Amino acid sequence: MKELTERKLESLTPEARERYEAKLKKVKRNRRILKVIIAVAAVAIVFVVLSVTVLFNVSEVTVEKKGTYYDAQQILDVAGVEVGDNMILTDWDEVRLKVETRLPYILSLEISKNASGKVIFTVVDNTAAIMFKVSGGYAVADANGKILEIAKEEPKNANLLFQKGKSGIIANVGELMTFSDSREKELYDNIMTAIKESGIGGITGIDISDSKNIYLEYQSRFRLYMGDSSQLTYKLKEAKKVIAQEDEANPNEIGEINLSITKKVYVEPLETLEKTTVPPQTTEEPTSTDGEQSAEDGSDDGEQSDDAQYGGEKENTDESDTTDENEGEDAGDDDEE
Repeated sequence: MKELTERKLESLTPEARERYEAKLKKVKRNRRILKVIIAVAAVAIVFVVLSVTVLFNVSEVTVEKKGTYYDAQQILDVAGVEVGDNMILTDWDEVRLKVETRLPYILSLEISKNASGKVIFTVVDNTAAIMFKVSGGYAVADANGKILEIAKEEPKNANLLFQKGKSGIIANVGELMTFSDSREKELYDNIMTAIKESGIGGITGIDISDSKNIYLEYQSRFRLYMGDSSQLTYKLKEAKKVIAQEDEANPNEIGEINLSITKKVYVEPLETLEKTTVPPQTTEEPTSTDGEQSAEDGSDDGEQSDDAQYGGEKENTDESDTTDENEGEDAGDDDEE
């Protein structure tokens, strides 16, 4: 807005001059605001440039807690953060993911930073929980299914839950295990959820190779026959009760707990937990009483005695026939003479 000279201002009417002065005042105020905005923007630009070049650069990287499985240098090498890297431009989520993937026995990597540029890594160890067979040997995974390692021989960790399925499982170290069959994956997830919801501990094996005949193993002592996948949580709660009773009665006993029929639980002592090829019966088989068994034994003994008696009579008959034949031959010889 162009300012008027004194002569032009004097030629204006009082109303027009008042309007002009108000408009001029507003324009000057807007110009001051614009100058402030430009100054602030300039300072911000300078600050950003300094931040990515001089300020907020990494001055030191340390591992405060390295965990059990890896040393500090291994963690630093995989993280790839070096002194001089800009703390603002560094993708710390990517750093965390890279460490947790390439060093799978690290459950989580905590990263803390301060204004002086110091970066501190803190490691939380992972725990092996599941084991299953793969083409290259045995895969070990954590409770979430993250593959920790693939061993050529079966690991000797008694706390690992052994999982057996019908379809193959794709196992890549550092990644989550993948089922070839989506239905088997769903069944596995349902079982793991039921184990958690039921509160039963000590499950050391899962066999879902047959979805109609599911087996779980408890502390290498009891084989739990679940039948199909219906009411898994309820069945495991019942198993928990039965196991508590068996622990009080005979803590060293091994056997099979049949949970396939709702509200009917059967316990059968076993000499070994090796699974048979024939699924367990879903109904109780009638057992013989001592009297019936004795009668059957007596009947068998009687039949054997009769056979022996008849055999003796047959032998005697054969001997008599032989004697008669010999006597007949002797008599014939006498007549010829």
